Amino acid sequence: MAGEHSQYAAKTVPIVVMDEHRRVSQMNSVAASLGIAIGHSMDTAYALSDQVICYERKPEKEWQTLSYLSQWAYQFTPNISLRAPDTLLLDIEGCLTLFGGLDVLKEKIETALRSMGFVARLGVNRTPQAAICTTLCGLDDNQDATVEQSLHTLPIQHLQTEPEHIQALSRLGIVSLGDLIRLPTASLNRRFGVYFNDYLCRLLGTRSDPLKFISETPHFHSEINFLSDITNLESLVFPIRRLLYELEEFLLGRQLSTSHITWRLDHRSHHAKSVSLFLAAPAHDSRMFLTLTQLKLDQINDVAEVDCLSLTVKNFQPLEARSTDLFHGTRFAKKQGANLSDSNHDDQELALLDMLNTRLGHDACFSLCIADDHRPEKAWRQLRLGSQVPKTLPPEETAGQNPRPVFLLDTPRLLKTDHGEPHLGGPLLLLRGPERIDFGWWDQQDIEAPLARDYYIARQTTGELIWVFKHLPSDRWFLHGVFA
Repeated sequence: MAGEHSQYAAKTVPIVVMDEHRRVSQMNSVAASLGIAIGHSMDTAYALSDQVICYERKPEKEWQTLSYLSQWAYQFTPNISLRAPDTLLLDIEGCLTLFGGLDVLKEKIETALRSMGFVARLGVNRTPQAAICTTLCGLDDNQDATVEQSLHTLPIQHLQTEPEHIQALSRLGIVSLGDLIRLPTASLNRRFGVYFNDYLCRLLGTRSDPLKFISETPHFHSEINFLSDITNLESLVFPIRRLLYELEEFLLGRQLSTSHITWRLDHRSHHAKSVSLFLAAPAHDSRMFLTLTQLKLDQINDVAEVDCLSLTVKNFQPLEARSTDLFHGTRFAKKQGANLSDSNHDDQELALLDMLNTRLGHDACFSLCIADDHRPEKAWRQLRLGSQVPKTLPPEETAGQNPRPVFLLDTPRLLKTDHGEPHLGGPLLLLRGPERIDFGWWDQQDIEAPLARDYYIARQTTGELIWVFKHLPSDRWFLHGVFA
């Protein structure tokens, strides 16, 4: 499958891509209608039209786009191979029944690519090399016949081999693949070498042609290059919406969600600006992404011009399907307080957290989780919104045997004592303890110094329960927490 991306290009402007020799390698339909052809020099192109916009060819961006399309096509088959600069090979033998046959699958792929701004030619055959030739020549798809029968009339100019071989075959009077395969194999080996014969065998399917398939690890990256500089960031809303639509289609196709997306605003004359969005929970809704992105754009005041906009996502989570009310929208729907209403309420809370996080910064909003540390003041830590809770949590039975207060003082408060007994507004009644906690000698400069504390649950004279400890090295009492 070959494709080119008409990225946000005006349909009335002649656009050409120039190779390293300053010759036209690609062009749009407007340029072709003016008489510009592949191989023309740029002088010829400018002579035909002074409105021509020229871009230098960048193979690395072509490969980047091809990689993006391979990730997108993973929703149809996991067996995908890339061939630079413009070809994707999809092994669709195992998914034809799932998608309702070849014609339905091809229509689905073409429609989706067209909606993303790509123009593609699709061809089907029984071997990878035969599929490439079928696509380039525009031959009919072949599912049942042999490769030799389907490519019998293939012009030799479409063979994926050295140009010198094509020229030599033409001088011999060989016009089509049918003429070529009638020649003796030994003669072809002597004249063109074993590598050419190996290519023919892989083309015809008489020798295996193993492919290197893409990794199943998901990755999303898409970008839009602008014909002219964008000086007003509000003008980026439309291309942002388009990239987010591509992301949503990618996530739905792969049954994924994400809680972290990164925008990059580039300009050839300035440093790039990266903008990250962190969500409270994984999501896939492009409308919600758009709202948060607009909030971020309002905060940017150090970007004067933009000529390239890109969106990258590297962190993914499985998409969690949510069951809804079978009778939603009817008079039999569940009333307030039912699961569906609770679900909507949760969505509203997450949306509020996302907006606060976006406006105030990803460090301003956080949650709490238990840390793997026995010291009370270090037994919890901040967790960024959208991050997964660590799985190394203490056993529930241990937490039940040694209850902990929800409220801890930042710094333990020294208590008064009377004959060695702690007082806080009166004498304290020790209800439970001691629980010995040896503190982190690895954090101290003097590892020989004792660091033990004996913790007790105590009751004040007014009835409140508090958490106190006796610092054994100094024999002093401290208040450390308050129970609810």
